[in-house]
Amino acid sequence: RTPIVTLSWSSQEELVEDLGFSPDQITVAPPGIDSRFHPGGERSATPLLVAVGRLMPSKHFDRLIDAVASLKAQVPDLELVIVGNGLERRTLERQVADLGADDWIHLAGHIDDDEVLALYRSAWAVVSASSREGWGMTLTEAAACATPAIATDIAGHRDAVAHDQSGLLAGSTTELVAHLEAVLTDPELRQRLSDGALAHARGFTWQATAKTILEVLASTTNRTE
Repeated sequence: RTPIVTLSWSSQEELVEDLGFSPDQITVAPPGIDSRFHPGGERSATPLLVAVGRLMPSKHFDRLIDAVASLKAQVPDLELVIVGNGLERRTLERQVADLGADDWIHLAGHIDDDEVLALYRSAWAVVSASSREGWGMTLTEAAACATPAIATDIAGHRDAVAHDQSGLLAGSTTELVAHLEAVLTDPELRQRLSDGALAHARGFTWQATAKTILEVLASTTNRTE
């Protein structure tokens, strides 16, 4: 009978279907977005994709690199920046080298918060090929900077991204490549998703998160055993 708070509707579904909790026990409190994430600066003059996350197997940066590399012929001035460190770094470095892409696919490692913000603001899209997420924090942070997301259609991403409004969700690698090409080559689509991302991000505030959690905590004080 203990109330549960979780960060996404996907997580609520897993708690109900996989662990057998009652939906009435569970409240969803999506994470907010810090106010420093907002539009500013200038968008990159050439196609720039940004991915942010721990370099670990479940993030599938290898698939992302292959997907983006397959578009180089159609989008010759394309650039991909991957931010983050992790155990997959050396493997990914070899992959980039084998593709001969060292000059346009960059493994930036750890960078400071201001640099991440600048990348969000200048990117044409933020991308993720992850196979499992509880949420997509980098996707909503980028959305607050008016940068749309192109991501795998998985639990967590479905909560963070409003498909065809703030970004595009892909059910396969082939679809991921198609979405990437569409956003990179269609200015009107890119602008529509950019506007939608900014509008979508306005729904996620830490004040709303705190209010929801406090309401759950307050409700427990009125329970009778």
